[in-house]
Amino acid sequence: MKLTNLQKIKLLLFAFVFLVYGNTLKHDYVWDDSIVITENPRVQKGIKGIPDLFLKYNSDYKSDKYGFRPITLSSFAIEYSFFKSNSSIGHLMNLIYFGLLCLVLFNVLQKLFFRYGNLPSFLIAVLFITHPIHVEVVANIKSRDEIFALLFSLLSLSKMIDFQQTKKVKYILFAVLLFLLAFLSKENAIVFIAIIPLALLYTQNWENLKTLIKPALALLLLLIISFCIVKLSTQSSLGSEASKGAGIYYENGILGNCFFYIDTFSGKLANAFCLLFMYLKNFLIPINLVYFYGYNQIPVANWSDALVIFSTVLHISAFVFAILKIKTHKEISLGILFYFISIFIYLHLLRPIADTMADRFLFTPSLGLLIVFVFSIGKLLKLDFTTLQITDVFRIEVKNKSHNFLKYGITAIVVLLSIATVSRNCVWKNNETLIKSDMPKLENCARAHNYYADVLKRKLTTNFDANIEAEMITHYKKSIAISHEAYYSYIGLSTYFINTKRYTESIAILDSMLVHYSNQADPNFYMGQALYGSQQYRQALPYLQKSLTLAPEVSNTYQYLALTLSKIGKFEEAEKIITTCKTKFGETTIIYEVLGEIYFDKGDLDKSTKYTFEMLNYGANPEMVYGKVIGRYQLLKQDKLAAFYYNQAREKGLFKK
Repeated sequence: MKLTNLQKIKLLLFAFVFLVYGNTLKHDYVWDDSIVITENPRVQKGIKGIPDLFLKYNSDYKSDKYGFRPITLSSFAIEYSFFKSNSSIGHLMNLIYFGLLCLVLFNVLQKLFFRYGNLPSFLIAVLFITHPIHVEVVANIKSRDEIFALLFSLLSLSKMIDFQQTKKVKYILFAVLLFLLAFLSKENAIVFIAIIPLALLYTQNWENLKTLIKPALALLLLLIISFCIVKLSTQSSLGSEASKGAGIYYENGILGNCFFYIDTFSGKLANAFCLLFMYLKNFLIPINLVYFYGYNQIPVANWSDALVIFSTVLHISAFVFAILKIKTHKEISLGILFYFISIFIYLHLLRPIADTMADRFLFTPSLGLLIVFVFSIGKLLKLDFTTLQITDVFRIEVKNKSHNFLKYGITAIVVLLSIATVSRNCVWKNNETLIKSDMPKLENCARAHNYYADVLKRKLTTNFDANIEAEMITHYKKSIAISHEAYYSYIGLSTYFINTKRYTESIAILDSMLVHYSNQADPNFYMGQALYGSQQYRQALPYLQKSLTLAPEVSNTYQYLALTLSKIGKFEEAEKIITTCKTKFGETTIIYEVLGEIYFDKGDLDKSTKYTFEMLNYGANPEMVYGKVIGRYQLLKQDKLAAFYYNQAREKGLFKK
């Protein structure tokens, strides 16, 4: 069967997606993928867990902090059922979905710009595919929520256009269903409540408002439904008890959003214009993109800043232009208004959101900027888009100078953008490549230093290197220096010192941490652990007791508290604590290890040995268990019993060399 020109264009666009993003197929899970896939217990139930994904759980666990996006999560659950944790499949599906989105985008643009040939729609679609600002969305599997939200929103818009042309009510019903799929993929689809009537007005030459009555009623219904979904999901108490007493701490919102504490509307507006400038810069010159823009990467701005003033003048001028020229430059006006509507929710004017800014936030708004760009080029070159087809411009021999300029200019832009995108894809290969590659551009970002230090810390667990250790410590300290709100930098550094038995250094870090976090369980527990490790048992006791009060559902605290009580001779209290631990959390290797230690401190070697050997029933390493028992008898100069258990171990095939 011979393909039509339109089918060839669509096939070319779909193939182009794989050409530009094909090098992501071998990538690992990265960045926030853990929240929605690898560490999400409901997603890992597979298809059986899908009903649960349509319920909103509000515990303190990370997987429950993800928004109410059951459609996106269900797609991950389906993949998990068939392929388990296979990152290549996740990346493949992202490419397929992104490819489908680009085909739908081309179709919708064709309907929207029906007065023109297929050239402007094709150019917008190609630039949308190649722009490196979209790498985060395509290369990060978690960001499938952005793809789905825009895909279903555009399909909803398409059906609204169909209704406008045919007056068949079934298209409104389809549009409503598709919008709900978009909203349940990600909440940012809400912007299409305003974009859909904007697009419908454009197709009517900004006239015939009566034609919007039925679509407007449908959109009002969708707005009410969306509000109800958000209200119900935020007020859900499901799972709220699951993390109670676990001492989970979430860092202050300012570490993700530099503008978190701005109270006045005037201050928020100044920083909104600052963000608009930065988004525009990243769109026009996408060469310094980073995965995170947290505190203090973008310092708080005010109205005395030249950049804020320039951005304000620029964007207000653009808005005024869009309104005044809405009839004579209607496509450019449409693009400008589309951009402002879709970027508005990310400017922190209504409420502060988790991140100051992000490349993924520009995914939908960039479409408006691309409309402006393509039709501005058309105006500049005096191109007649009404009859211009792709083949008219991209033939091998074109005599028209404007056509040649467009052909070579667009080709150069597409090539440069594609190279930048392919290169940026490589950065998103895994957490280490992402965090390490962007670190030089994030010197003022507290969390970026923390994330990089965590990467270095994981490397040290497999192969110690003094240089890596020094670098890790430096980055933890830089994170803390930027903001004392860097809770997990304190924890990361202090626990490293504890694990390497550098207790004095750990105690110094925890001392400074407790100035700010005296009523948090973690610093109290680790201070107790560090003091215990340095044999300062009486000093450790109040910290462990406070940690237990703050987080009674953490088993480690009971164990260290019992050991500490044992070391200062409070054996009955120690036994009581470890018995409570056994009742709450069940019998484990560590329970019997602690009991063995308590009875050894108490001088009851028979019970100590009995409980230590009980560890074998719960999977403990036999050589470790026998080593503990033999060591205790040797310590007390009971060489015959030490030899007895040594020989017993040899008979079991242990200690061969």
